[in-house]
Amino acid sequence: MANTSIVRFGSAFLLILLLAASAGVPAAHAATRTNRTNPYFNYWTGTSEGGVSSTTLDRGTSRRGMSSAMMKAIAALDKDPVEQLPIPVLLGVPLSSISPNFGDPRDGGARTHEGEDILAPLDDYIVSPTDAVVTSTGNGVSAGNYVYTANPGGETYAYMHLDKFAKNLKVGTVLTEGDLIGYVGNTGDAAGGPTHLHFEIRDGKTATDPFPRLAREFTLSERIDAVTTALKGADDEDADAQTLVANYRPTFLAARAAGTKLPSSIEDALGKPAVITSGSFARDLTIGSRGDDVAALQQILIASASGPQASALATAGATGYFGALTQAALAEYQAAHGISPAAGYFGPLTRARIVA
Repeated sequence: MANTSIVRFGSAFLLILLLAASAGVPAAHAATRTNRTNPYFNYWTGTSEGGVSSTTLDRGTSRRGMSSAMMKAIAALDKDPVEQLPIPVLLGVPLSSISPNFGDPRDGGARTHEGEDILAPLDDYIVSPTDAVVTSTGNGVSAGNYVYTANPGGETYAYMHLDKFAKNLKVGTVLTEGDLIGYVGNTGDAAGGPTHLHFEIRDGKTATDPFPRLAREFTLSERIDAVTTALKGADDEDADAQTLVANYRPTFLAARAAGTKLPSSIEDALGKPAVITSGSFARDLTIGSRGDDVAALQQILIASASGPQASALATAGATGYFGALTQAALAEYQAAHGISPAAGYFGPLTRARIVA
């Protein structure tokens, strides 16, 4: 992973948080297309982003000239399309940050957008949301680095503007759900714009709207499995692990707190883990508290995944400062575990529950 990802991650991640706060997209994805809070809407309207040549499209969607082994692998895919998909960006994109943009104008209104643009940090992992077979890879003037895959139900998925491809990815590669395809970028005619994944679903050559089918994020354990597999094939596992931890530390802290086995390279990048014992919490904690015990509590709350407040805390991370986010996540945890009052104050009752 390029070292520049740490520098460029910040602005992209802030943009994601802005969209999450402003888009107002419910989890059920019943949003209308009248919401234009996306600050890049006007920019994208005038670009040719997401366009491909007929040759590129034919190469990605056609099954002509394939080897018998590829045809056999494609035939082995499920006959029904997967209607409820995880977001194909693994680590830095909450479901709430995605807003619909299929059908939006491009080229000043000369054509419409045939995919879903998912704003994401540079070099975030792009992974397959289903079992699949790679049918085409390449670099186009418009699409930049692109990958097409055959997917269940006879559909074809396309991934465009990649910064780079996964190591050893090639035509004929058989993917399982969560396998690495490449890294988020802004290649092709997205150069100079925000880093993002242009994601398409096609039935034959006909583009269909991916937005209603992006129904969930990969679970914490699925993310760690995907990272573990990807790091095994990395040219410099330690360097990649350090970049991942620099960008997504809360994710790995939450996994550690949940008892999920992390790759040794990730553990090394995280540093010494906090040991949770009865001595870890020798005092009550409330708004304004600071210290390792607060960080340990935050790790536990993030790992509990009790609800939206835990997710919000995961975005901020285990900072060691007890603020309003920690109070809300703690109150949510207390309510979920029958601790009364569920006021977001860490005292003897909650301490006993957590240590147990």
